Amino acid sequence: MIEFLIFGLLTLAVLSLWLLIEGRKNPKFLIWFIPLLLILTTSIYITYTSILGLPKVATPEKGLYLKHYIDEPDWIYLWVVGKENIPKNFQIPYSRESHKALEGVKGKSDEGKFMVLGNKMEEQGSGSEEGEDENSAGGYTIGGDVSFFEWDHESFMRPKE
Repeated sequence: MIEFLIFGLLTLAVLSLWLLIEGRKNPKFLIWFIPLLLILTTSIYITYTSILGLPKVATPEKGLYLKHYIDEPDWIYLWVVGKENIPKNFQIPYSRESHKALEGVKGKSDEGKFMVLGNKMEEQGSGSEEGEDENSAGGYTIGGDVSFFEWDHESFMRPKE
């Protein structure tokens, strides 16, 4: 697969250089061709990194904690199940506070608790009793308003009849 990608990029480079040499006297062509070529190569890079499964450099907004890996001086890699039960990989900058918080989340997860990632303001703004229970049970903040909370799945289940 890598060989096919390298061959395709080499072919694109040769074709682009040939078109630039042939169209150097036409300024309208150069004005449109150069930005389109930059957009195309950028989209190829983004698509290729997503196909490889490399982590997204961002802080997740919502989801269910699966696992994390800490590369201590540089990054924290975090796996979260998001919408439609699709697991996603995130790469967040390392901080000592995030490290300690994720170790606490891992401990709760190892005990069999469901740890949910959510926005602290949204959890408090819900105005329901569950938000108060989650805050009293304690959360783990990984930076900003993004926090992990213990999810009590039994409170969301319908009673048996």
